[in-house]
Amino acid sequence: MRYFIRCSLLIFMLPLLHWGCKKNTGRSSSLIAGSWELRQTSAAMNPSLGQYGPGNGNILEFTGNNYKIHKDGQVIKSGQFTVLQDHTVQESVCLVFPKGEYVNRIVYDTSYSANKIFYQVEGDKLTFYSGCYAYDAGHSEVYERVASAGD
Repeated sequence: MRYFIRCSLLIFMLPLLHWGCKKNTGRSSSLIAGSWELRQTSAAMNPSLGQYGPGNGNILEFTGNNYKIHKDGQVIKSGQFTVLQDHTVQESVCLVFPKGEYVNRIVYDTSYSANKIFYQVEGDKLTFYSGCYAYDAGHSEVYERVASAGD
Protein backbone atom coordinates (compact mmCIF):
# COMPACT_ATOMS: atom_id res chain seq x y z
CA MET A 1 0.00 0.00 0.00
CA ARG A 2 2.85 2.41 0.83
CA TYR A 3 4.43 1.71 -2.54
CA PHE A 4 1.15 2.59 -4.28
CA ILE A 5 0.88 5.88 -2.34
CA ARG A 6 4.50 6.81 -3.11
CA CYS A 7 4.06 6.05 -6.81
CA SER A 8 0.82 8.01 -6.94
CA LEU A 9 2.48 10.96 -5.21
CA LEU A 10 5.43 10.81 -7.62
CA ILE A 11 3.13 10.70 -10.64
CA PHE A 12 1.24 13.71 -9.26
CA MET A 13 4.46 15.67 -8.55
CA LEU A 14 6.24 15.11 -11.89
CA PRO A 15 3.99 17.43 -13.94
CA LEU A 16 4.32 20.11 -11.25
CA LEU A 17 8.11 19.85 -11.33
CA HIS A 18 8.12 19.99 -15.12
CA TRP A 19 5.86 23.06 -15.10
CA GLY A 20 8.00 24.79 -12.49
CA CYS A 21 11.22 24.20 -14.45
CA LYS A 22 9.95 25.34 -17.83
CA LYS A 23 11.80 28.14 -19.56
CA ASN A 24 10.35 31.53 -18.64
CA THR A 25 8.44 32.71 -21.69
CA GLY A 26 8.63 36.32 -20.61
CA ARG A 27 5.00 37.15 -19.96
CA SER A 28 6.22 39.92 -17.73
CA SER A 29 7.96 43.09 -18.77
CA SER A 30 10.56 42.40 -16.05
CA LEU A 31 12.59 40.29 -18.50
CA ILE A 32 13.28 43.33 -20.68
CA ALA A 33 13.81 45.79 -17.84
CA GLY A 34 17.08 47.67 -18.21
CA SER A 35 19.09 49.12 -21.09
CA TRP A 36 19.80 47.35 -24.37
CA GLU A 37 22.14 48.45 -27.16
CA LEU A 38 21.57 47.58 -30.82
CA ARG A 39 23.98 45.01 -32.25
CA GLN A 40 22.36 43.73 -35.44
CA THR A 41 19.54 44.44 -37.89
CA SER A 42 18.22 42.64 -40.94
CA ALA A 43 15.27 43.04 -43.26
CA ALA A 44 13.60 40.94 -45.93
CA MET A 45 14.22 43.63 -48.56
CA ASN A 46 17.91 43.71 -47.60
CA PRO A 47 18.85 40.42 -45.97
CA SER A 48 22.46 41.46 -45.32
CA LEU A 49 23.10 42.02 -41.64
CA GLY A 50 23.71 45.48 -40.30
CA GLN A 51 26.30 45.16 -37.54
CA TYR A 52 26.68 47.70 -34.71
CA GLY A 53 29.57 47.75 -32.27
CA PRO A 54 29.51 48.67 -28.58
CA GLY A 55 29.01 52.36 -27.86
CA ASN A 56 26.92 53.04 -30.98
CA GLY A 57 24.33 55.02 -28.98
CA ASN A 58 21.25 53.12 -30.26
CA ILE A 59 19.69 52.16 -26.93
CA LEU A 60 16.33 50.81 -25.79
CA GLU A 61 15.61 51.54 -22.15
CA PHE A 62 12.78 49.83 -20.25
CA THR A 63 11.80 50.84 -16.71
CA GLY A 64 8.54 49.57 -15.23
CA ASN A 65 6.10 50.12 -18.10
CA ASN A 66 8.01 53.10 -19.55
CA TYR A 67 10.44 53.08 -22.45
CA LYS A 68 12.95 55.40 -24.12
CA ILE A 69 14.47 54.95 -27.55
CA HIS A 70 17.89 56.54 -28.05
CA LYS A 71 19.45 57.06 -31.48
CA ASP A 72 23.06 58.19 -31.62
CA GLY A 73 22.83 58.92 -27.89
CA GLN A 74 19.76 61.19 -28.13
CA VAL A 75 16.26 60.27 -26.90
CA ILE A 76 14.04 60.24 -30.00
CA LYS A 77 10.93 58.66 -28.50
CA SER A 78 9.57 57.77 -25.09
CA GLY A 79 6.30 56.64 -23.59
CA GLN A 80 4.65 53.56 -22.12
CA PHE A 81 4.65 49.98 -23.33
CA THR A 82 2.65 46.85 -22.71
CA VAL A 83 3.70 43.21 -23.04
CA LEU A 84 1.12 40.78 -24.38
CA GLN A 85 1.26 37.04 -24.81
CA ASP A 86 0.53 36.27 -28.46
CA HIS A 87 0.99 32.94 -30.25
CA THR A 88 0.56 34.33 -33.80
CA VAL A 89 4.23 35.00 -34.61
CA GLN A 90 4.30 32.57 -37.55
CA GLU A 91 1.22 34.12 -39.17
CA SER A 92 2.39 37.67 -38.43
CA VAL A 93 6.03 37.53 -39.55
CA CYS A 94 5.64 34.67 -42.06
CA LEU A 95 8.51 32.64 -40.59
CA VAL A 96 8.50 29.32 -38.75
CA PHE A 97 9.83 29.28 -35.18
CA PRO A 98 10.09 26.39 -32.71
CA LYS A 99 6.98 26.02 -30.57
CA GLY A 100 7.04 28.29 -27.54
CA GLU A 101 9.43 30.86 -29.01
CA TYR A 102 8.49 34.49 -29.69
CA VAL A 103 5.18 34.20 -27.85
CA ASN A 104 5.41 37.71 -26.43
CA ARG A 105 4.93 40.97 -28.19
CA ILE A 106 5.46 44.54 -27.19
CA VAL A 107 2.99 47.35 -27.80
CA TYR A 108 4.33 50.89 -27.64
CA ASP A 109 2.00 53.69 -26.49
CA THR A 110 -1.16 51.54 -26.82
CA SER A 111 -0.68 51.44 -30.61
CA TYR A 112 -2.21 48.07 -31.46
CA SER A 113 -1.31 48.30 -35.16
CA ALA A 114 -1.39 45.42 -37.60
CA ASN A 115 2.43 45.34 -37.51
CA LYS A 116 3.00 43.26 -34.39
CA ILE A 117 6.44 43.32 -32.75
CA PHE A 118 7.41 39.98 -31.19
CA TYR A 119 10.39 39.57 -28.88
CA GLN A 120 12.39 37.03 -26.99
CA VAL A 121 15.07 37.35 -24.33
CA GLU A 122 17.85 34.77 -24.21
CA GLY A 123 20.53 35.60 -21.67
CA ASP A 124 21.78 39.09 -22.46
CA LYS A 125 20.27 39.10 -25.96
CA LEU A 126 16.91 40.70 -26.85
CA THR A 127 15.60 39.90 -30.34
CA PHE A 128 12.63 41.51 -32.09
CA TYR A 129 10.76 40.32 -35.21
CA SER A 130 8.08 42.28 -37.03
CA GLY A 131 6.49 42.53 -40.47
CA CYS A 132 5.89 39.69 -42.92
CA TYR A 133 9.04 38.35 -44.54
CA ALA A 134 7.00 36.77 -47.36
CA TYR A 135 6.00 40.26 -48.51
CA ASP A 136 9.53 41.68 -48.08
CA ALA A 137 8.30 43.64 -45.07
CA GLY A 138 10.00 41.58 -42.36
CA HIS A 139 12.51 43.13 -40.02
CA SER A 140 14.58 41.92 -37.08
CA GLU A 141 16.73 43.64 -34.49
CA VAL A 142 19.10 42.14 -31.94
CA TYR A 143 20.09 44.07 -28.82
CA GLU A 144 22.59 43.29 -26.09
CA ARG A 145 21.96 44.13 -22.44
CA VAL A 146 24.19 46.97 -21.28
CA ALA A 147 22.54 47.52 -17.89
CA SER A 148 19.95 45.68 -15.83
CA ALA A 149 17.17 47.55 -14.09
CA GLY A 150 18.60 49.12 -10.98
CA ASP A 151 22.23 49.22 -12.25
